[in-house]
Amino acid sequence: MTFAKKAGIFVIIAMLLAACGPVVTSTPTPKVVPTEVIVVTSTPEPTEAVTATSESTATAVPTQAPTATLAPTASLPDVSTTAYLDDRSTAAAVILSYVNAINRHEYLRAYAYWNSPTSYIGSLDTFTNAYTNTSAEAVTFGQITSDGAAGSIYFTVPAVLVDTMNDNSTGKYGACFLLRLPQPGNFGAPPIQPMGIERGVKTAVSSSISDADVLAAACNSTDYPTGANPEASAVESLADLSSTNYIDNRSGAVEEVSSLLNAINRKEYVRAYSYFQNPATFPGSYSSYAAGFNDTGSVTAIFGTPAVDVGAGQFHYQVPLAMKVITTSNTQQTFVGCYTMHLANPGIQGTLPFQPLGITTGKFTQVSNNIDVTPLIATACN
Repeated sequence: MTFAKKAGIFVIIAMLLAACGPVVTSTPTPKVVPTEVIVVTSTPEPTEAVTATSESTATAVPTQAPTATLAPTASLPDVSTTAYLDDRSTAAAVILSYVNAINRHEYLRAYAYWNSPTSYIGSLDTFTNAYTNTSAEAVTFGQITSDGAAGSIYFTVPAVLVDTMNDNSTGKYGACFLLRLPQPGNFGAPPIQPMGIERGVKTAVSSSISDADVLAAACNSTDYPTGANPEASAVESLADLSSTNYIDNRSGAVEEVSSLLNAINRKEYVRAYSYFQNPATFPGSYSSYAAGFNDTGSVTAIFGTPAVDVGAGQFHYQVPLAMKVITTSNTQQTFVGCYTMHLANPGIQGTLPFQPLGITTGKFTQVSNNIDVTPLIATACN
């Protein structure tokens, strides 16, 4: 089966806006990425076949952290209410997304970043009520470290949290988070578990104590071991879709499709399948979906400008793109088309599990490898 069949030779379904919940003014607008070729710098290496039906019984791969190519400036994104961040690519990205959800009052989303939240932050109602009087939260990172054990990567994240209350008073806290990422390549069938907060502690400290001193003491517990490998307090770069990078980002349309293609390049097909909102409907059964990549070596992409349609508490996205596919026999294929995505307003989702941005449909057409795809991308979502 060709890549085109897996990418989605399907007619785009007309987007019907559901009549449930109010429209909010803080739209999770996708980031606009310039139209440029994203170069794959290496062909994915063959991986051992995994036949298990779940991560717990899958053949374990070495517990080496998936490396994320960092953003060129290694700068941290804005986690205020003006941006939408739902990124699980790096340990820092998870905590930033968690704080971003708190700042946007999307407490169900914040709660969903915990693997077993009731053990550490109580019920969803308890967690939500704890932030009733909080207007904003800021985070400063200490040295993040990682280590591997039993098919998972654990990240220890010391942090200083400063909460600003509705009356403009502030509270300072020392915090330590232990994050777990089950190796994505170990999953043989859905569902997959992304990186999440395994456990955490938040302790009030005096504002007179320096951040350096708070960070030095934040993770002094056997429950939060310092890992052997230092990790940068940064987010991943979307400019590298290759198997040497790791992208698991649902912040916007380009981020979501970049994550999908990165998972395909890394042969992490269960993770790729997880980016579809209703995968049984589109793209179909997991076994057929994964089998469709038998002849796929690597994928690069050229993105057009994404669009968003907002109404009745629902966000519908479209992103046009061209994909260059190198097959396992070293032939090239070119496809131009459009993915559509849907996100129910995170601020009004009220029932677990949280439903992130997901791909709903796609339509792609194979074109000549020598054609100029720029005008085709411009009309791909029409």
